[in-house]
Amino acid sequence: MGPRAILIRATSLVLIVAASLSVRAADPLPEIGAEMPDGTVYAGLSMDTGKPLFVPAPGRRMPDGTVYAGISPDSDKALYTTPQDASLVFSWLSAQKYCRTLSASRRRDWHLPTLGELAVLFINRASIGSFNETGYVNNGPGYYWSSVEIGDASAWGQRFNDGYHEDLNKAQDSLVRCVRSS
Repeated sequence: MGPRAILIRATSLVLIVAASLSVRAADPLPEIGAEMPDGTVYAGLSMDTGKPLFVPAPGRRMPDGTVYAGISPDSDKALYTTPQDASLVFSWLSAQKYCRTLSASRRRDWHLPTLGELAVLFINRASIGSFNETGYVNNGPGYYWSSVEIGDASAWGQRFNDGYHEDLNKAQDSLVRCVRSS
């Protein structure tokens, strides 16, 4: 009877320890989007590891000179942009070529943003900075081109003073901000 009683006590002790561990509350996680003291932002739990995930705050300048814009909704990867708009306005085809051939911040993998990526730039425009938010360029509507076509003659653009999307004639000159993902 002696060894059996010891085994019961040992099992009870283990259960008590396990129960006390499960009752103990973990440190509360910050709200998604909360900025941390080190300048990162809490992005939720990693789908790969289940651990808290922290990303740079939008607008943060990276060591290579690019600006962290957020997460691309198309690739779920980090989205970076140039610090300023292109110095000229372009037709849609010229904007595509400009971004594709851009060599900036020692990078050559730039592209015209998708509509979703353009929305990320718009949402984080105050943190990223240097966007044309007047709604005008050269006395015309100040839209930023997206890579999304609407047939042969039109493509989507977005105005950064109010976020309005519109299908624009591809021949129209408009603003360009190139992006890259990694």
